[in-house]
Amino acid sequence: MLVFIDESGYPRPTDDNEYSVLMAVCIYEKDIRAIDNDIYKLKNQIYNKQDEIKSTNIIKRQTIEKNRTKNKEYADKFVDIATSHNITTFCVIMKRPQELPATKEGVLPKQYHLLLKKVEYFCERRNIEKSIFVFDETNEREDLETANSFSGFLFKSQLGKTFDRILETPLFVSSKITPAIQIADIFAGIVRQYYSSGLNTKQPITDYEKWLKELYDKIVAKTENAIQPNRKYYEYGFQYVTNLNYIRQNKIPLTNI
Repeated sequence: MLVFIDESGYPRPTDDNEYSVLMAVCIYEKDIRAIDNDIYKLKNQIYNKQDEIKSTNIIKRQTIEKNRTKNKEYADKFVDIATSHNITTFCVIMKRPQELPATKEGVLPKQYHLLLKKVEYFCERRNIEKSIFVFDETNEREDLETANSFSGFLFKSQLGKTFDRILETPLFVSSKITPAIQIADIFAGIVRQYYSSGLNTKQPITDYEKWLKELYDKIVAKTENAIQPNRKYYEYGFQYVTNLNYIRQNKIPLTNI
């Protein structure tokens, strides 16, 4: 199982976004080629080129209000293509904090603990021997820090040491040439915009809000909620975290979706 990871916004007081999102898209290795091929053909059909299409370029009000042609068509068909395949989505949504989460340098941020836990238990339920986490590469220094904190969590933390379905060494790929990582990017952007528009607490009114809800509903339909065997809690595929500073391994006060 390949697990493609992307972030939209960051959970810190100075971030421009009211909400931030950490998204995982799980794809069986045998399905990667078919998904990549479908996305390749879609880009040729709509844009006649293979440039990377970022969520920030298409998941915005202007796509509905000013450009109802290529960008909207691409977003609609992209989400339909991705969700038509046998994928599973997991997501952690965080409201902008008033203070920085208490995470030490070199330690995997707490929202990743939640995401890894979801993937680990998902692999147990599906009898998947190993999952490989795939990140969008940034630069060598930051990628090395992410890799070290990732393996450090699995090797050293009390929770991480109980996981045996996640490969300890993540991969880093270029989103410009890896269509599957673009799925995580666009999905994360849709979820963040959905929350930023307040659609978690109200019904959509504008055409843009209705469009966001349509896309969001397709993505959240691909998640998996489950009661964990021999564990005393319900594991939600999408979780809204009220305060990262209160997350404690197996004691996690969250507002669940």
